[in-house]
Amino acid sequence: MTNTHPTPRFGLIGTGVWPRLVQAPAAAASRAVTFTSVFNRDAAKADAFAAPFGVRGFADLDAFLDSVDIVGITVPPAVQPFYALRAAKAGKPVALEKPLAIDPVEAEEIAAAFAARGLAAIVFFTRMLIPESRAWIDAAQAQGGWLAGRVDSIGGLLNDKTNPFYSTAVAWRGEAGALWDSAPHSVSTLLTILGEVAEVSAVRGQGDLKLLTLGHKSGAVSSIAMAMDAPVNLPGETALFGAAGKSVMPPSLDWFADATVAYGIALDILADSLAGKARSAFPDARLGAAVTKILAAAERSLASGHRVDLG
Repeated sequence: MTNTHPTPRFGLIGTGVWPRLVQAPAAAASRAVTFTSVFNRDAAKADAFAAPFGVRGFADLDAFLDSVDIVGITVPPAVQPFYALRAAKAGKPVALEKPLAIDPVEAEEIAAAFAARGLAAIVFFTRMLIPESRAWIDAAQAQGGWLAGRVDSIGGLLNDKTNPFYSTAVAWRGEAGALWDSAPHSVSTLLTILGEVAEVSAVRGQGDLKLLTLGHKSGAVSSIAMAMDAPVNLPGETALFGAAGKSVMPPSLDWFADATVAYGIALDILADSLAGKARSAFPDARLGAAVTKILAAAERSLASGHRVDLG
């Protein structure tokens, strides 16, 4: 199909709560892409999701891929590799969800597939794309000299029926817990600032509570305290400690608004990639694969009770 639109055609794979609240509104408001298509294997669900945005629903994956130039994938991590590899084979740059995959081998396959074809693949680590937090990350990375990092991410999603994501808690989020839901944001941030991780240790607390410790090759050590079943949502913090003292990431005051802006930036980057305008600083599939490798090592540490050396 020939693209007659003035901007690249964009389509979403997935029709859950997250794309309805964030990705689809961002795509509809974007000046960088034209939102045209939605895919779900259930045609009725695809059409119901597509109608409010004035786009077309598809239940045939090949037809959907032929209708777009850029793909956004918003499905659980167990099935994301299938759709990601199909998009790569079709030659479409993508915006992927975190975590990239649960299996490190599948995550590497995704990263390799897009790299081999020279296609941009962004993983939607929101902190890496929200302008205020991205500016803090870039400044911290440039400054260096950090000895330690700490992230506190303790929320009550699994107990809060008023949360719009509660319905997903009984699906993959409830089983995977904070280690695979919220920790990817924390790990991607610490990995970008403090560098490659050499060893991983994890311990389990009550319920979903876990403490993850990362030993970085730079000599820095970082920790992440996480849970999704706390009695209440607790204030989170991302902090660094070093020669410059303590530095704290600016908090998000409106997560949904910030995430929508971040997805719009991801679409800008992908549209630029089609126009041959490369951008160097964005969370790509290689970063996503590295994060999956670290989280899988944390799972092994929890199971064995020992530190895992990443070599």
